[in-house]
Amino acid sequence: MENERNKLIETIKQMFESDTQRSIFQKYIEYIRFPFFKNFEKDLKVNFNFPITFIVGQNGAGKSSLLHALYGAPKGKSVAEFWYTTDLDRIQDLKNNRHRLIYSYKTPVTKQDVEVIKMRIHKKNNPDYWEPAEPRMSDGMKKLKNYSAPDESEASKDRWNQLDKPVYHLDFRYSLSAYDKYFYFGVKPNTKTIKSKQDLIRKYAPKLRKSFDENKQTAYYSRKVFQIFEISEKEKIIIKDILGKDYSEIKFMEHNFYDKNKGFAIRYKTHSATYSEAYAGSGETAIVKLIHDLHSAEEYSLVLLDEPETSLHPSAQKRLMKFILEKIKEKKLQVVISTHSPDIIEGMPPEAIKILYENIELGKIEIIENVYPENAFIHIGRTFTDKKTIIVEDKLAKMLVEAVLKKTGDIELFDVIYFPGGVSQIKQNEMVVYSKEENRHHFVIFDGDQNNGKKDIADLTSNDKKPEKLEELINDLVGERIKFSFNSNATDEEKSDIMLKYIDYHNRNIFFLPKNIPEEIIWNDEVVCASDFSENDKNQIINENDFKKKYVLYAKYEYDSDMADDIESVHKKFIKR
Repeated sequence: MENERNKLIETIKQMFESDTQRSIFQKYIEYIRFPFFKNFEKDLKVNFNFPITFIVGQNGAGKSSLLHALYGAPKGKSVAEFWYTTDLDRIQDLKNNRHRLIYSYKTPVTKQDVEVIKMRIHKKNNPDYWEPAEPRMSDGMKKLKNYSAPDESEASKDRWNQLDKPVYHLDFRYSLSAYDKYFYFGVKPNTKTIKSKQDLIRKYAPKLRKSFDENKQTAYYSRKVFQIFEISEKEKIIIKDILGKDYSEIKFMEHNFYDKNKGFAIRYKTHSATYSEAYAGSGETAIVKLIHDLHSAEEYSLVLLDEPETSLHPSAQKRLMKFILEKIKEKKLQVVISTHSPDIIEGMPPEAIKILYENIELGKIEIIENVYPENAFIHIGRTFTDKKTIIVEDKLAKMLVEAVLKKTGDIELFDVIYFPGGVSQIKQNEMVVYSKEENRHHFVIFDGDQNNGKKDIADLTSNDKKPEKLEELINDLVGERIKFSFNSNATDEEKSDIMLKYIDYHNRNIFFLPKNIPEEIIWNDEVVCASDFSENDKNQIINENDFKKKYVLYAKYEYDSDMADDIESVHKKFIKR
């Protein structure tokens, strides 16, 4: 399953990267930004650099608020469906600084990257009205005349058209059945014949059963079955794969028998039992609803999922993600998911992962983008395994370190990973994050050419601990200036504390390979001499001074190819030797 999911991710990535004109992923929201919205940081911007985006963060970090804003962005949708003012929870607007959002998309005809703004406007009959507005220069928008001439289908007199895109907002509450809503949240009846909720449910059960059995819409005074249908065979196979149950039949119904509010019911049949959503697990009901809605979704839809992992075990979460990726590939969906689950984001590219967090000092929600899955939950203070992690620069270093760990019998104690982002990615991002941790389970092994020595903070004087001195010391140690994210009002002492932790982490958790690059470590002329190559070919390889080129030449003569897979095979041969 993991290989299939990884292939799907790679396929979608190639599709998206080649789709510069958005002819494949049509009606795609490129980014959304917030000049003023709730308690988001001013001008907070979320880029959607991959067709599926994961929003990670602690409770109260604004994940649901972001989904609500995205829901309200396209034509005909409004943030007010989720966020509205009351006497208990008043929304404060300033006359010249109204809550607003701006999003970008590529126009379908002239292929221009344009922005659309929606703003909260107080009206007498609707205090929570959101409407599109003219471009605001103060928010960094351009007037329509500053673009190339639009097609008449793309713009009105003074602004670009709103994006016309189907939107699906799916969360755990949306998947509550009519039974769950009534039994747990409904008003208890009190008549001569019906004294409890159970009594009322029993009263209407025969009528609901008859509708299920006969596939007919029925009515009983003001109570009614609005629609009933059977989940398709293809959907059943998907649901079975995710939940591990073999269903012979699943029927879906909409009705208002319990409290006059329309809700849904589901009846399941397996080879050994027949039961309704009242006896199904909450995860089972949620998955059936989710799979059916995504299976039926229109092409190019925006799908917003709020914590879909609820009530699903880890393996079911991974299978759900595989299904979602398949639907993205098939229907060119744009999917945004808020999640607390490391299993949901496992294996996803860093451009797909965003972290929302609250800056406690400022009381504002801020964002970190392009985060590797392994690090996403560390940013919010969670650790998930007793295994220690070793980070290396590239795939060959990973193979080499794993070979050593296998030989010493320590392979079960470590996870070895590498980041395609390279050395600077590790220094600028991973080390900054890890250095803030009290519990240090992450180590980095750089190539030997990165070794500029180490420094024990115990040897530093008071003068050495000034921010400007520490900045220069870090630059000397790692070979580049590190961009620390300090609060705007951070004191010198606070800045020094963060940089001292970085230096201490470098001293304790950073190590270096014994030679400049791993290719040099595993090289052995004897392997070349024992080969079937001609003497001229052997001499050419041995006399080549660039170690990387040595392996390229060896692959060329061994496999008649210097493709990456063939060079990797040569690496494995030398590691084994």
